[in-house]
Amino acid sequence: MDSNIYISTLAFLGKEVNEIIEICKENNYNLEFSSGMPFNKRMSEIYLKSSIRRQPHNYFPDPKIPFVLNLASENDIIRNKSIDHCKKGLELAKHSNSPFYAAHAGFCLDPNPNELGQKIEIKSKFNKNKHKILFINSVLDILQTAESLNIEFLIENNVIAPFNYDGANNPLLCCDFNDLSWLFNKIKHEKFGLLLDTAHLKVSCKTLKLNLLDEFKKISPFIKAFHHSDNDGTIDNNLKLTNEYWFLNYFKDYQNYIHVLEVKSLNISEIENQIQFIKKHGAA
Repeated sequence: MDSNIYISTLAFLGKEVNEIIEICKENNYNLEFSSGMPFNKRMSEIYLKSSIRRQPHNYFPDPKIPFVLNLASENDIIRNKSIDHCKKGLELAKHSNSPFYAAHAGFCLDPNPNELGQKIEIKSKFNKNKHKILFINSVLDILQTAESLNIEFLIENNVIAPFNYDGANNPLLCCDFNDLSWLFNKIKHEKFGLLLDTAHLKVSCKTLKLNLLDEFKKISPFIKAFHHSDNDGTIDNNLKLTNEYWFLNYFKDYQNYIHVLEVKSLNISEIENQIQFIKKHGAA
């Protein structure tokens, strides 16, 4: 496979990690190890010993006791666990010669793990500015490790779905240009950038009543890599890319960037079709 196209482990949902690795080895796929795989105390070792081209992402490897990675948490324990997890992600990326390690932007609350992708209960008022400061400090801490390892640390834009938005208060950071421009104006670092999840942006723009293409154009200077999947604009459910995919005309402008296919539950034929679809539109 072209070295800039990766397949997320989400495509192999339900399969055991060694089977996923074998499939990727047989088909010459680059693999992004993401969250969602069952806990395995040897997962980091399995990742490091694998011979395929690979990169770790966000919550990988899932810890024995689940928690929501939140770099903006007011809870010192959760925030410090999140920072430590990201530093370990950078170390995995370094040891596997990965192009980068990316984590999700922070939240102004601490969801339960089973609330992710669902309605999140907001138990009390939150001070967004306070969470922004905590987030900045966390990122700066992680970037010290990124710099020492010479590995890029990227932040992935959050997704705000309509069921988590009351029309005024967004409890998630970095869903739109305003938050992202704030972040990248606060932190200017050669090892820092944005992993743009195109599906997240589509949902967030519909929820916040923003023009998707205008937001993308304004965000584009921060981008260093992409996650690709589609949806109907109301929920991030990792659907296949089709001729209706909003990003199609932009692939050719980002030919040498890392493109991760983050479509859920595909068979080999479907993966091949999605790869060829991406390449046909200029990603490689």
